[in-house]
Amino acid sequence: MDGMPPRRDETWFAAFFATHHRDILRYAARRAPGEQDDVVAEVFAIVWRSRTRVPEPATAWLYATARHVILHHHRGTARRARLASRLAGAGHDAAEETADLSDTVAERVDARARAAILLARLPTRDAEVLRLWAWEGLEGADLATALGCSAGAARVRLHRATRRAQGLMTLAPVADVLTDMQTAPRDDTFVETT
Repeated sequence: MDGMPPRRDETWFAAFFATHHRDILRYAARRAPGEQDDVVAEVFAIVWRSRTRVPEPATAWLYATARHVILHHHRGTARRARLASRLAGAGHDAAEETADLSDTVAERVDARARAAILLARLPTRDAEVLRLWAWEGLEGADLATALGCSAGAARVRLHRATRRAQGLMTLAPVADVLTDMQTAPRDDTFVETT
């Protein structure tokens, strides 16, 4: 039956999972340490529920899905922290503790100190586009899909993020830091499994 789309059954899902699991786990571990297993489980649950709509190639779509899941987790964590603070009658503002969650995550997961400082000082959108480009190797249409914008907008966002990073660099030229980010081993050194 040539021309027929492949069946998206358990066999397809098992092969899909085996192909993409490690990349999504590393992505989640860098952005949501300690929660990466939950993020990965949720991403692949979405894959299963949406299996007839999963594009080929699926890598950029998976990163976009993981990004949304992580953002949802961060929002939930912030809401729970604010609620716990209100319930406990704490005298400090929980919003201050959770406001820079993305900066805190970047500082905890980046193995290279210079890159961590740079990413923490950048606006969240700039840091994310640089991570997708440098760590995940996304470019062009794949980067655009992961960011949820057009390819032209993705190029502009990457260019602007790079320029802002250059403006913030005080320890080393930005090219060195970005090269460090791109050439860092893409292994499981960032993955904390429990």
